[in-house]
Amino acid sequence: MKSSNVYNRRILLDVEDYQQMPIEDLATSLKDLPPYYHTMSPAEISLFDDLATTLVVDAVLDFQTHKMFPKKRYLKHDERTIARGVMRRFAENQNFSHAVRCFLQMRSVRGHIAPLLPNKHIEFRDHLVRFLNMFCGKSGFTIEKCNRYSSENNAGAKLVSTRSWNRGDKIDRLCGVVCALDADEEAQTLIHGINDFSVMYSTRKKCAQLWLGPGAYINHDCRPTCEFVSHGCTAQIKVVRDMEPGDEITCFYGDEFFGDNNERCECVTCEKMSRGAFASKISSPSEESSDDGQRSLKRPNSEDLDDVATAAASKYALREMKRRVFTV
Repeated sequence: MKSSNVYNRRILLDVEDYQQMPIEDLATSLKDLPPYYHTMSPAEISLFDDLATTLVVDAVLDFQTHKMFPKKRYLKHDERTIARGVMRRFAENQNFSHAVRCFLQMRSVRGHIAPLLPNKHIEFRDHLVRFLNMFCGKSGFTIEKCNRYSSENNAGAKLVSTRSWNRGDKIDRLCGVVCALDADEEAQTLIHGINDFSVMYSTRKKCAQLWLGPGAYINHDCRPTCEFVSHGCTAQIKVVRDMEPGDEITCFYGDEFFGDNNERCECVTCEKMSRGAFASKISSPSEESSDDGQRSLKRPNSEDLDDVATAAASKYALREMKRRVFTV
């Protein structure tokens, strides 16, 4: 074990000090399915999530996705180029250890994590692996660009299935990482309308929780394909409707999340059924398809939303905000 003063310093280390960090140990001892538990604080998970999404997700999608601190620049320009190269190689060889080693060798990354204790280096590495799984062939899902939602200026992301999933399956390599927030931490961490995009409320624990990790990219749908399931410090994803490759992984955020009765909802189901934000486009509430083949719209039957009850029964629900940035 290296001297603890290497890890406790609160300044950036020089080149010689960088060599003392056990990159090889971190890269070779990882598991491609990280543990479900963690000891990250709200501040730590915010940093780790921003840094991991910058290195992995943004490098592939080629734009900045959601961040807890959106104005902070985590990498230098040449390092962003390096990150894109690392992800191209990972897509080809699926080598987790090599990708993690390359990321940890970046000066900016080392500068962010070097002041932390060794166990936090491990937790950051595991958080990186959670995001690398989004581009692993074994995962059964991936992330793609999404231009559906006006609240994110039609420039966000979505998770989609890359294999067939049956109802009742758990998507093992996809999870949300949960961190409880007390009143003081909530006040210190969250900025209204800036980084409150992923706050959940635990009905069991009766407290607000920061919810990050790959699962934070799951979009809402009024007829979802999946639901959140509590699993210690994470929220696993359980399939509630059969999915085929290309189907979007969605969860139900709540009945009033997008205004009264979700009147501002822009999900795929609301568009198909002319509900929510698409309700004003209905030409006639009771109009059916005509015999001449002309396509017309009708109000949805309540039976069309049967599966929503399953998702709504989850222990977790995304908390309603007056304004929220959705880049998921």
